[in-house]
Amino acid sequence: MCGEGRGPTIEGMKRPSTLRTREVRDRALFDLDDGPVTPSNRAELTAVAQLFNVLLASVVVSSLQYEQHALLVHAPSDRPVVDFLHACADRDRGSARLIAARIRQLGLDADHDPQHLAARSRVPFRTFADGDLAGIATQDLVGARILVQTLQEAVRWVGDDDPTTRRLLERLLEDKEADQLGAQVVNVTAAATSAAAMATADEGSTARP
Repeated sequence: MCGEGRGPTIEGMKRPSTLRTREVRDRALFDLDDGPVTPSNRAELTAVAQLFNVLLASVVVSSLQYEQHALLVHAPSDRPVVDFLHACADRDRGSARLIAARIRQLGLDADHDPQHLAARSRVPFRTFADGDLAGIATQDLVGARILVQTLQEAVRWVGDDDPTTRRLLERLLEDKEADQLGAQVVNVTAAATSAAAMATADEGSTARP
């Protein structure tokens, strides 16, 4: 038969319940002082704020570390590394602003106090001697991997309790995974450069009378 197996037509569909529409409106009006936090948001907000302040501290420390490391790379041939480090620092600063804004949207406070940042950050801050590209590259790769793992944990922890927060975390995770891949390339390149320099130095010492 023509039309057999198809879903119901628009004419045959049951009209939406007026009560349901009124219910949604009433829920939106309930606790209006909570701003964007509606009753459908099941996340425990204090715990979310604590989580986000850890992330905030971590990306702020990470951005400062990238900036510091960029200043230590001087070789003209390493200019792409400097550009990469500056780009990572800029992305982390942008991530910090997004995290702080979300904390504020939830009606809570973002903690930018420098006295608290280092203690709260999961990313350790380390500096190196000028030109120590191998040390810099390794440390930045470690920092990127720490942030990727922290964001993955946060996405799983939030789950479906707060879809808006989860989407933000997934966006930040995608950006940081790209930084991690770039840091891996820099790390491999730095290791190869260091090995070649050591081999050249050994050859020079062997050739001496």
